[in-house]
Amino acid sequence: MANHSLSPDIKEVYSKRRWPNIIGAFMLGVLITACNSDNSEETTEEIPDSSGPNSEACKSAENTTQVTDAGVEYMVTPEACFDSLPGYEFAANYVEIDGLSMHYVDVGPVDGDVVLLLHGQPSWSYLYRKMIPILAEAGYRVIAPDNIGMGKSDKPVDVTIHQFEQHVAWTKAFIDKLQLTNINLFVHDWGSLFGLRIAGEISHHIARLVVANGNLPIIPPGKNPYIYPSFELDESLGDAATFFASRSSDQVEGFQQWIDYASSVPELLAGDVVQVLTVYQLTDEEISAYNAPYPSIDYKAAIRAFPAMFVDIEMQNIIAWQTLGAFHNPFMFNAGEFDRGLGSEENQQKWIEHVPGSDGNDHRRFLAGHFIQDDVGEELAIHLLNFLRSTTPEEPLRAGGPSFNFRYCEILLSYQDGSSIKAEIWGTPGVNYCPQAQWEALDLSDIAAEYDALSAIPNGPRFFVVDENLGGDIILPSPDDEYRLFGELEMRLLTSVDLTDSQGEDVAYVPGKVLRDNIWLFYEGRRVYELTDINGQVYIMQSFSRLEDANLQMDDLKHLGARLNLPEGWTFRSRILNEPLQVSAIDGIALVLKDDLGNSYQLVP
Repeated sequence: MANHSLSPDIKEVYSKRRWPNIIGAFMLGVLITACNSDNSEETTEEIPDSSGPNSEACKSAENTTQVTDAGVEYMVTPEACFDSLPGYEFAANYVEIDGLSMHYVDVGPVDGDVVLLLHGQPSWSYLYRKMIPILAEAGYRVIAPDNIGMGKSDKPVDVTIHQFEQHVAWTKAFIDKLQLTNINLFVHDWGSLFGLRIAGEISHHIARLVVANGNLPIIPPGKNPYIYPSFELDESLGDAATFFASRSSDQVEGFQQWIDYASSVPELLAGDVVQVLTVYQLTDEEISAYNAPYPSIDYKAAIRAFPAMFVDIEMQNIIAWQTLGAFHNPFMFNAGEFDRGLGSEENQQKWIEHVPGSDGNDHRRFLAGHFIQDDVGEELAIHLLNFLRSTTPEEPLRAGGPSFNFRYCEILLSYQDGSSIKAEIWGTPGVNYCPQAQWEALDLSDIAAEYDALSAIPNGPRFFVVDENLGGDIILPSPDDEYRLFGELEMRLLTSVDLTDSQGEDVAYVPGKVLRDNIWLFYEGRRVYELTDINGQVYIMQSFSRLEDANLQMDDLKHLGARLNLPEGWTFRSRILNEPLQVSAIDGIALVLKDDLGNSYQLVP
């Protein structure tokens, strides 16, 4: 389970939802009493289950470890533990990843469009039991893997092997092994942390993307507030219901408590955690089914360690986040109303605004908790089907490099230099991502006066269209950089530009000479945007701007020609590269111009 919290009024919802179960239990008790009234001395002996997670065959399993060729110790949950699980009658499939068997459900037509369902902690593919049949019967090939260490997959016993990057690699290897392409990806909880990261890395293989109570965290270097636990068992810790009822409402403190609890409680029962974080009452058999993979604590390294994986997350997800910010294929975010963390309106809206493919889709908030698949699985599956049937993927999106869709801002301070007008270019690349509130708060006249400049010209927010910056110091700072505060926004000196031809103004379609020693790299398969002037010279877009259009997205650029007021004889075109493209300056000077929306282009030599 990733970082999230419950609505304070969820207990009221629980009480309303659980009355039918309470009444049913009461009526069953009345019937049993009536049937036994003729022989009050008669007692019944409890007969142990002959199969499933409560059977002797499961409970008495020997805790025997095996070892991969790489020396990783692991355990295999006895098959008897998975017998007779309610609603879960799917054939088992396995693929080997790094010497470990990874289990997955694979149902529906083998040639059907793929729907890949990723789960989190402490659940397993059992979470999707209500959704799988509906999707498969509709003609989709439905694949639901169990994370290594969970469900029917092999279970490494060392808690330290369960690291975020390791699970990203295992999940990506699973997709590669099955040779999945054109994927309709559905992600939840930790499955969203893995899945969104991977979607950003293989975006050309993602047809549609759906998040249900999920996120992709990005934490500035040195700012991760969480502490890795000791994993020492604490006998004083109570059950999951007691823990969640007393957990801090502060997001950071509360999640640290979850890290510590999951790692140290002697009886971390997956079914109890799922029950606490759902609205509807699970049956005892369903709770046992969630516990089935873990006959003893020796099998629980993964579900104990997953929350602690947050400790190592900083900036490794930023490239995936930037790529998803240009993802133009269909995207949908669904949320459980009572998940105030991953399912919060704020988090949902953040993703809707970030991903261009979200436009026009039915992003819902269900009467559900964190484990939305258990609360409203059938309804969610039907909603997903409607989304799949009503949307059409466009061209694949080539996964971006470190500069692709990188957000930044600049301020140009212009000065008279003899008969020329030069401008210093100050910017946020390598410093911050230009927070919108700080950018909007800038007073440009005050800035010009403070630095004795002719003018302070705003340039942003901007987003790079290029994939990489080879050499130079446009993106990455150097020890000799000069920094300044503009209001509360810190920037560094990037380079300078000659604005003589435009008389010191930021004029559209008039080139300026920029000191530049880097090379822009565009990947093969990247869509690029070009201006050709009246003399046949080609300028390729290096970044797009929201200075004139606050809602401009990467995916809007291919239709930009219809919006530009081009000079006579100029043309705009968009094309997809069939090989990588490098664009460099000539003798350290790049000719750079802007269109009338502020998007910047560099002359291609």
